[in-house]
Amino acid sequence: MRRYIEFTLDVKPFQAVQLIMDDKDLKSALIFEDYKVAGEDEKEISILVFEKFFLRTGNTATLTVTVDNFNGVTIVKCISAGNGDGILDIDWGAGKNFFKPVRKKLESHIIEITEET
Repeated sequence: MRRYIEFTLDVKPFQAVQLIMDDKDLKSALIFEDYKVAGEDEKEISILVFEKFFLRTGNTATLTVTVDNFNGVTIVKCISAGNGDGILDIDWGAGKNFFKPVRKKLESHIIEITEET
Protein backbone atom coordinates (compact mmCIF):
# COMPACT_ATOMS: atom_id res chain seq x y z
CA MET A 1 0.00 0.00 0.00
CA ARG A 2 1.31 3.43 -0.92
CA ARG A 3 1.17 6.32 1.54
CA TYR A 4 1.87 9.89 0.58
CA ILE A 5 2.31 13.23 2.32
CA GLU A 6 3.32 16.59 0.92
CA PHE A 7 4.10 19.75 2.83
CA THR A 8 5.60 23.21 2.43
CA LEU A 9 8.52 24.41 4.57
CA ASP A 10 10.05 27.73 5.56
CA VAL A 11 13.67 26.52 5.09
CA LYS A 12 15.75 25.74 2.01
CA PRO A 13 15.81 22.16 0.69
CA PHE A 14 19.37 21.35 1.77
CA GLN A 15 18.62 22.65 5.28
CA ALA A 16 15.55 20.41 5.41
CA VAL A 17 17.66 17.40 4.40
CA GLN A 18 20.16 18.18 7.16
CA LEU A 19 17.31 18.18 9.68
CA ILE A 20 16.01 14.86 8.35
CA MET A 21 19.45 13.28 8.48
CA ASP A 22 19.80 14.26 12.15
CA ASP A 23 17.51 11.31 12.90
CA LYS A 24 19.91 8.40 13.49
CA ASP A 25 17.30 5.74 12.63
CA LEU A 26 16.51 7.38 9.30
CA LYS A 27 20.18 7.90 8.56
CA SER A 28 20.87 4.20 9.13
CA ALA A 29 18.00 3.26 6.76
CA LEU A 30 19.29 5.49 3.93
CA ILE A 31 20.07 3.54 0.75
CA PHE A 32 20.29 6.39 -1.80
CA GLU A 33 20.81 10.13 -1.77
CA ASP A 34 21.26 12.73 -4.49
CA TYR A 35 21.60 16.51 -4.34
CA LYS A 36 21.55 18.93 -7.24
CA VAL A 37 21.67 22.70 -7.69
CA ALA A 38 20.29 23.94 -11.01
CA GLY A 39 20.01 27.20 -12.90
CA GLU A 40 21.23 30.70 -12.30
CA ASP A 41 18.82 31.12 -9.40
CA GLU A 42 20.34 28.00 -7.78
CA LYS A 43 17.20 25.91 -7.33
CA GLU A 44 17.89 22.92 -5.11
CA ILE A 45 16.59 19.36 -5.23
CA SER A 46 17.34 16.42 -2.97
CA ILE A 47 16.18 12.86 -3.35
CA LEU A 48 16.46 10.44 -0.44
CA VAL A 49 15.46 6.76 -0.45
CA PHE A 50 15.16 4.79 2.76
CA GLU A 51 14.51 1.08 3.31
CA LYS A 52 13.21 -0.57 6.46
CA PHE A 53 11.88 -3.98 7.46
CA PHE A 54 8.52 -3.96 9.26
CA LEU A 55 7.92 -7.01 11.40
CA ARG A 56 4.16 -6.34 11.64
CA THR A 57 3.76 -6.82 7.87
CA GLY A 58 6.79 -9.02 7.24
CA ASN A 59 7.86 -6.71 4.40
CA THR A 60 10.66 -4.40 3.55
CA ALA A 61 9.24 -0.97 2.78
CA THR A 62 10.80 1.99 1.03
CA LEU A 63 10.38 5.67 1.71
CA THR A 64 11.24 8.13 -1.05
CA VAL A 65 11.60 11.76 -0.01
CA THR A 66 12.01 14.58 -2.51
CA VAL A 67 12.76 18.11 -1.34
CA ASP A 68 12.88 20.97 -3.86
CA ASN A 69 12.25 24.70 -4.24
CA PHE A 70 11.54 24.82 -7.98
CA ASN A 71 8.30 26.77 -7.40
CA GLY A 72 9.88 29.35 -5.09
CA VAL A 73 8.97 27.54 -1.86
CA THR A 74 10.38 24.36 -0.37
CA ILE A 75 8.14 21.35 -1.01
CA VAL A 76 8.71 17.97 0.67
CA LYS A 77 7.07 14.87 -0.78
CA CYS A 78 7.21 11.57 1.10
CA ILE A 79 6.05 8.36 -0.57
CA SER A 80 6.19 5.04 1.25
CA ALA A 81 5.70 1.84 -0.72
CA GLY A 82 6.09 -1.90 -0.43
CA ASN A 83 4.71 -1.96 3.09
CA GLY A 84 1.43 -3.77 2.41
CA ASP A 85 0.67 -7.32 3.45
CA GLY A 86 -1.35 -9.97 1.69
CA ILE A 87 -3.74 -9.88 -1.21
CA LEU A 88 -5.55 -6.81 0.19
CA ASP A 89 -2.27 -4.92 0.58
CA ILE A 90 -2.99 -3.93 4.20
CA ASP A 91 -0.08 -2.05 5.75
CA TRP A 92 -1.20 -2.03 9.41
CA GLY A 93 0.03 1.56 9.77
CA ALA A 94 3.57 0.82 8.60
CA GLY A 95 3.43 3.38 5.76
CA LYS A 96 2.45 6.32 7.94
CA ASN A 97 4.85 5.15 10.63
CA PHE A 98 7.73 5.23 8.14
CA PHE A 99 7.37 8.91 7.25
CA LYS A 100 6.45 10.02 10.77
CA PRO A 101 10.13 10.70 11.74
CA VAL A 102 10.57 12.92 8.66
CA ARG A 103 7.50 14.93 9.57
CA LYS A 104 8.58 15.17 13.21
CA LYS A 105 12.08 16.44 12.31
CA LEU A 106 10.60 19.14 10.07
CA GLU A 107 7.53 19.93 12.20
CA SER A 108 8.68 23.34 13.43
CA HIS A 109 9.28 24.45 9.82
CA ILE A 110 6.04 23.18 8.24
CA ILE A 111 3.95 26.00 6.81
CA GLU A 112 1.23 23.87 5.25
CA ILE A 113 0.37 20.22 4.70
CA THR A 114 -0.98 20.15 1.17
CA GLU A 115 -1.87 16.50 0.72
CA GLU A 116 -1.96 13.35 2.81
CA THR A 117 -3.15 9.83 2.00
